[in-house]
Amino acid sequence: MTHVARPLRGLPPVVAALAAIIATGLPAAAAGLPARAQTVNRTTQWWLAALHVPAAVRAAPAAGKGVTVAVLSTGVDLSHADLAGSVTAGPDLAATGRKQGSPYWGQEGTAVAGLIAGHGRGHGRTDGLTGVAPAARILSVQVTIEYDDPLTADATVARRLPAAIAAGIRYAVGHGASIIALPLDPGTLGSASTGDPAAAGGSAAERAAVRYALAHDVLLVAPAGDNGAGSDSVNYPAAYPGVIAVGATARDGSLAPFTNTRSYVALTAPGSGQTPGTAGTTGNPVAGLTVAAPGGGYQSLASTDMSAALTAGVAALIRSRYPRLGVAAVTRALERGATAPPGGAGRTTAAGRGHGRLDAAAAVAAAAAIFAKLPAPTPTPAATPAATPTQAAPAVTSRAIKSPADPGRLLRSLVVGLAVGAAVLIACLIAAIIVTRARRRRRLARSSGTATAARSGQRPGQARHARVQHALPAARSPHSGSWAAGGTHGRYFRGQRRPQAPPWPPAPPPDGPVPLPAPPVRPALPAAGPLPPWEESPAAFAVAPPEDQALPRTGSSTGPMYVWNPGETTGQFPAISGDEWE
Repeated sequence: MTHVARPLRGLPPVVAALAAIIATGLPAAAAGLPARAQTVNRTTQWWLAALHVPAAVRAAPAAGKGVTVAVLSTGVDLSHADLAGSVTAGPDLAATGRKQGSPYWGQEGTAVAGLIAGHGRGHGRTDGLTGVAPAARILSVQVTIEYDDPLTADATVARRLPAAIAAGIRYAVGHGASIIALPLDPGTLGSASTGDPAAAGGSAAERAAVRYALAHDVLLVAPAGDNGAGSDSVNYPAAYPGVIAVGATARDGSLAPFTNTRSYVALTAPGSGQTPGTAGTTGNPVAGLTVAAPGGGYQSLASTDMSAALTAGVAALIRSRYPRLGVAAVTRALERGATAPPGGAGRTTAAGRGHGRLDAAAAVAAAAAIFAKLPAPTPTPAATPAATPTQAAPAVTSRAIKSPADPGRLLRSLVVGLAVGAAVLIACLIAAIIVTRARRRRRLARSSGTATAARSGQRPGQARHARVQHALPAARSPHSGSWAAGGTHGRYFRGQRRPQAPPWPPAPPPDGPVPLPAPPVRPALPAAGPLPPWEESPAAFAVAPPEDQALPRTGSSTGPMYVWNPGETTGQFPAISGDEWE
């Protein structure tokens, strides 16, 4: 465990020389104690009692649990015994090559994290540093460099740090931080810095990132600046609207000689200490607060950065106790709870004091009063408590009747759904019946067409042939001895079916030869020349004339013709006129 009397940042050479002269008149024990004699516990952290932190923790017993505070600084030592298990390391957005173990890494960041969420060590955690909100979580994001880092002389490095700060704000918002502890203005780094003109007015990226965080209900706390004894120039991001800028006071409540006194200062908090001197000597104005240092030790730092860290811790107490309070409400609680400076509170008092000195217990009480005036959240139907005799039951509104838990609405929805389903089913059945009947009619039409075509010897849809193809007389087949219509031997006509059987039943075959009927007896005619052929005796036709002497057929009708069918009984075929033979 080490104790370092660290030089104050931002003091002009005259003040630094005066501090050195005063320090030389102090005994060695006053300037720095050996590690074996140094004791760090709650009793040595005088600022806890000065801020009434124990009473604030009793009023907010969660002690910051559930709240993440992002520390945008130079890095935080995760292995420090007072912070182990409470810190999450984020990215190195500064990209300066400084990392854990480097001589210019983690001094400011570890100190700020310890003042916010240090949980002590040893039995009962009574040894080591105790932060204002020991149950809070720390998110470390490296966005800047130490005040004594040689890189402060490199203007290129200093001018790109505002962009790293802006990126760190957005990273913290995106990773669950509800409070962000911002760093000092990179343009004011250095022991005798008068401010970098290029950094005046901040940067557009920082300004946009601040608006982004406020829009997401993230509280921003920043040190007012350590250049009050020098240029007292405006510090960014402390001067951005919506950021709580915190100045530093000494142990006796007076303003620290280095704190910025600009009008944007909202309140003050301990950031410097006075080491008691021997008889005839004065205190050391350069002495700071005992804070955690990288490597597991401690050091003394005096800066508005320490004041902002204590304020961020009180904000963590409020947000853990009253999570419904937004940024504006928490800011009002911090300002209303501040102890008014001499002459009253407000901007008209001494420059750099703002609303007064931070008081943790009063700030938590002010937050409770603000919270009590908030409208009660609308309870859900399942979480609505039963009415008590001292509390009127909430009126039942039409919205509650229409809620998803209303049984009547569920029943109506079920009935409507069943009716719609039944209507759809009936429509489907009607459509199926119509389609089935249409198909049946088509099948019947096709069947009727097929039967008609079969009776007429056609296929369905085929043009009707000439009547001569259907009315040809039956002829005996020379091959099989059977009869076939039109002499086709029972085969299909081209494009037609086999002719159907006649509508009368077949005659039974005769038992023997059937005699031909006797020709009618005609009376003898006088011999007056040759007789016509039909008047001659049948014997005259016994001998057929030669083929070349056959008489040509004429179209005249010869009257009814009788044809004998030896396979059937005597029957009469319909007469065929001469026109049908042509």
